Amino acid sequence: MNLKIWTAILALAPAAGALAANSADDVRALRTEVAALQLDRALNLTRDQAQALLPVLQNASAQAKARRAQVEASRPALAAALSQAVADLKSTGSISPATQQALAAARGTGFATARADMKVLRAQVEQILTPQQVQALKSAPLWAKSAPDAGVPAAKAGHGPGRHFAVLRALTSDPFVALVQARIS
Repeated sequence: MNLKIWTAILALAPAAGALAANSADDVRALRTEVAALQLDRALNLTRDQAQALLPVLQNASAQAKARRAQVEASRPALAAALSQAVADLKSTGSISPATQQALAAARGTGFATARADMKVLRAQVEQILTPQQVQALKSAPLWAKSAPDAGVPAAKAGHGPGRHFAVLRALTSDPFVALVQARIS
């Protein structure tokens, strides 16, 4: 592996013991870093591929961050709508149309937007990668999210929406974008 990539890996890695993985955020950060490193190793991008891929990934990463911020901003409205749904169910046995509308508004179009963005990103990435790299992308063992008590990565368990979102998260993660950047420098 090239010295610049190792430098990027070391820059991303916290000092030994700095992340004790005591919180969900710590665990999520470590899973993201592992997935980015696995993806980087599986794809083994050339410098030219990295140059072509970097702006695509940076754009997709910015969109993903904006989507996450939008989801976070909508949580209070979603919590209020869910609380009202609980109250509706307790009092009348069904969720009122007004509460259903409030739930739909609070959920927004995040999932549909993410799915559409994922398809666009996938098409752009596949145009840059070789057929062997596309296959490696499809079969990379991403530990982005672990399966409970199974000891097997959930993203590896099969193909489908969960795996596709794990790949999207890994491709648009700051650690992976940094690794791609390191291949150019």
